[in-house]
Amino acid sequence: MALGKIFHRSSNSAYGRYWQSQSILVMLFAGLLILGSGCGESSTETEKSSDGSPSDIQTAVASDFPEQVVIPTYELLVEKAGELSKTVEALVEDANDDTLKAAQEAWIEARSPWERSEAFAFGPADSLGYDGDLDDWPVNETDVTKVIDSSDELTAEYIEELQTTQKGFHTIEFLLFGLDNDKQATDFSERELEYLQTLAVAFDETANELVQSWSEGVEGNPPYKEVLATAGDSENTAYPSKTAAIEEIVQGMMGCLDEVANEKIGEPLESKETLGLESRFSHTSINDFQHNIRSVQNAYLGEVPNADTSGASLSDLVAEANPELDEQVKEEMQAAIDAVEAIPAPIEEKLTDEDAQAKMETAQEAILTLFSTMEEKVLPLVQEPS
Repeated sequence: MALGKIFHRSSNSAYGRYWQSQSILVMLFAGLLILGSGCGESSTETEKSSDGSPSDIQTAVASDFPEQVVIPTYELLVEKAGELSKTVEALVEDANDDTLKAAQEAWIEARSPWERSEAFAFGPADSLGYDGDLDDWPVNETDVTKVIDSSDELTAEYIEELQTTQKGFHTIEFLLFGLDNDKQATDFSERELEYLQTLAVAFDETANELVQSWSEGVEGNPPYKEVLATAGDSENTAYPSKTAAIEEIVQGMMGCLDEVANEKIGEPLESKETLGLESRFSHTSINDFQHNIRSVQNAYLGEVPNADTSGASLSDLVAEANPELDEQVKEEMQAAIDAVEAIPAPIEEKLTDEDAQAKMETAQEAILTLFSTMEEKVLPLVQEPS
């Protein structure tokens, strides 16, 4: 998630407020599109069929995207979050080298599906604050230490009220790995283990709520997959058209690309300081880069590898209107993936090496090239026609 982006989620939040906020945002965005629609060409083929109704491919993408990409990714997160909670419980019961290593590996495994969801961090992840509760960064180490040093009872309710930078992935990472991937089993205090266990349980519960918000609905409200699939229906205030839903998907991909290029890679590249690396405690920041670009690829192709899912995709929609552009996007995605994978790991230990810096710059350029194509060609293609 975005650097320093903090969400606060209350236990009584409801989709009613979410739909209202989304409606306002969509209307404002639509107004901007109307004002700026003359700035570029767009294809009407992706918006309407010959009889003026939304195209079949648009309808299929809006319906398939949650089922084929979002929910399978979040379901894998739930599986890994459960494993993390179990390994942390084992560590708490008997802190030794083996249980610590198992918990650390479970944390790394849980990062994969989460980071592969970053291209679609809209909907409940954003509006209901699940993103912040799971993955805000950077960790507020001073305030985390205050929790450890306090005598406050570490209940689920207490964790709920903490700042998002005092819980979630990176506070768990800090406790498991130490400041520089140097935590030993003998280093844990009883208070740290208690804090860690409570955090892991809360993390697991939040991951389950997140997938439920898409697949089943939470607090008696409809599942978000239905909100996306029914885009264009008269009662859908979040997405007044199919195009609005498709734009949401494209904007999600662009947001992920921008964050990786300019924050996750760009800021530490400029400062030459590891403080800007998201997963610096575990020395796994490059994993995050890689998973994020794969997230964009999954969103574009409408599939989750190894999850036996596939459906109508944004790629299909683009190819229908402009096959050459579709090929360009896929080639640039692969180039970005290859460039990120060429960065030497762990980057936390190699950040000041000239070779590492050169490869980070190459990766950043490749990602920004893809971002520009999405912004200048794909987004106008799927937007409302002038």
